[in-house]
Amino acid sequence: MQNRNISLDFLRSVAILMVFTGHAVLSYGAPEILAPLQFGGTGVDLFFVLSGWLIGYQLFNELKQHGNIEVKRFWIRRWMRTLPAYYAVLMLTIIQQILTKIDFEIPFNYFIFLQNYNQPFSIFSVSWSLCVEEQFYLVIAPLIVLLAKLTRQQRTLILILLIALPTLFRGLELYSNLEETHVRWDCCLIGILLANIKFSYPNFWLRLLNIGPKFALISLFIYLGFYYLRWFPFEFSFQPSKLILAFIFGSWILWANVKKLSFGNKINQIVYYVSTRSYAIYLLHPDALAITRRLFSDQLFIIYILIAFIISCCAAELLYRFIELPFMNMRKSFGASQSRPKLETSSA
Repeated sequence: MQNRNISLDFLRSVAILMVFTGHAVLSYGAPEILAPLQFGGTGVDLFFVLSGWLIGYQLFNELKQHGNIEVKRFWIRRWMRTLPAYYAVLMLTIIQQILTKIDFEIPFNYFIFLQNYNQPFSIFSVSWSLCVEEQFYLVIAPLIVLLAKLTRQQRTLILILLIALPTLFRGLELYSNLEETHVRWDCCLIGILLANIKFSYPNFWLRLLNIGPKFALISLFIYLGFYYLRWFPFEFSFQPSKLILAFIFGSWILWANVKKLSFGNKINQIVYYVSTRSYAIYLLHPDALAITRRLFSDQLFIIYILIAFIISCCAAELLYRFIELPFMNMRKSFGASQSRPKLETSSA
């Protein structure tokens, strides 16, 4: 815990709480007074930015220290981090469907992360974002290997163009649904761009950090303003595009690299707990909400969401302790999945 950036852990905790709140409101029936809180679903975009930053930092740092990137090692480490918990929940979901549905057909596309291109979802709807992440992992390391052969100016220009592509695809309506990867990568790539700036333009990075807290504060008010507009819309109000969210959350990454939070030991432990279990909570919270809706739908919302969160955390603890953590520790046992010597680690 002592080597982690608690500010990044705080952002990760905020992201899962945003998503959880948004889905809890929907589960509760989305009453008019609470419906705007479904905007918390944008916490997924914050997860994408965090993922892009942490992965970009690891890859550019490896490139700086070793002069190359071992793509296969990167893939193995990411897959050992993300796949076991995903497949555990997927198998439990499929078993539950087989036992309760007469005509259930096993959705094989879920095993290769293509379900975000084959909607509507039959099961496990939140897994669309995992498709985006896994496809991102598959592409980003080879892409950075190729970009490393270019000048820093060329590399940065290509990343900027790639960030603009999802907006172009959305504008031209070149998609079947907004969960498809090619229209959701802008947030992931903003994180990669920030990591590129840190390692390719250190002086400019320092200048960004100097103004980062101001940008973050302004962007926070803008972000909260979009909640306000959901409660009190007016004629010219609008909701942000994914590109706007990418820049908002990107400024929060700058803030996290400047402001090293310290809430006190107990609060730090809570933030650390929620952050490290956030993936498991994300995977399991729809089932926790389904249980809560079945058993406690008549409760006040504050009680409803608290019960659902407790159930989510209990289930997530089991998934984390018995699936996630053992596989993360297992990475140290095999040469193909060990960290390279002297390679700095981040709190991914």
